[in-house]
Amino acid sequence: MPIQGTSDIRRMPRLGKIHLGIKIKKPEKNPYPRATNYFVVPDEIKEYVGSTPKMLPIMFPTEKVDEFAQQWLRCYSFTQGLICKGDGRTATRKVDVETGAIASHTTQEWVFKECPCNPDTCPEYIGDAEKGIKPQCRRVINLLFLMPSVPGVGVWQLDTSSFYSIANINSCVDLIRRICGRISFIPLTLSLPPERVLLPALAEEEAPEDLYPQETAGPEAQKETPPPELEEKTPNDVIEDDVPDLDAVFRIAWHFWQMQPVEVCGQLGYKTTMDLYEAKPNPWDSFLTIKGYKQPEE
Repeated sequence: MPIQGTSDIRRMPRLGKIHLGIKIKKPEKNPYPRATNYFVVPDEIKEYVGSTPKMLPIMFPTEKVDEFAQQWLRCYSFTQGLICKGDGRTATRKVDVETGAIASHTTQEWVFKECPCNPDTCPEYIGDAEKGIKPQCRRVINLLFLMPSVPGVGVWQLDTSSFYSIANINSCVDLIRRICGRISFIPLTLSLPPERVLLPALAEEEAPEDLYPQETAGPEAQKETPPPELEEKTPNDVIEDDVPDLDAVFRIAWHFWQMQPVEVCGQLGYKTTMDLYEAKPNPWDSFLTIKGYKQPEE
């Protein structure tokens, strides 16, 4: 007889991860991610897909979107791993038994608890400067797919926190399903830039390594200008050429002040990033507004 909750579980091995950028290391500085205009693939598969591929042949192994494209708001801690996962309404959070707060590096014992999830007000998502809380939570999509041209039986994983990548992937999957009547085992191309679209149980304790601030990486990355070289600059050194578009405003706001998109939009008088992009405010003026908010002149 089948075992309830066990015999009906099916998993495919994860063969590896595909990244959207590289880690930059500098003396006396913490490593930080930089987006690339190609997929960063493991050395062992470069002979099959190329050293710097901008397109990958893929297939989805199932019809269930929630199996090959899990989408959650995720909050990670260096010491506790995944400490909160929500859908914008409710979340499951690791809570310190002693303090009742979200688990941290000082937590000795914790339990899972259900709690409300609202990214517009959550300090883990937008940060809280007065309490010294930096934004930790990001919207994340974890893609799991087959690569027929690569040897091995299993799936590959790619993570992104780009709002527009998530929207593009969901839209393309729906479109292909309407046209073909299915989505699984159809030869597709995952590309930078996008031309088509884009399973083991996820290792949720493993923080994705390339969750870039705002929309700096993902299947729509060809629409974005390369990030400015800001490592050696201060906000006062930024010039108008560094801020050619609204994407640059988001990147610079994250680089200097770790501002999440929702906070940037709020300071510019908009409720959502979609509202901001539709309004098309001047990027340079928008940067000056954010700078004035973060660094008011004495």
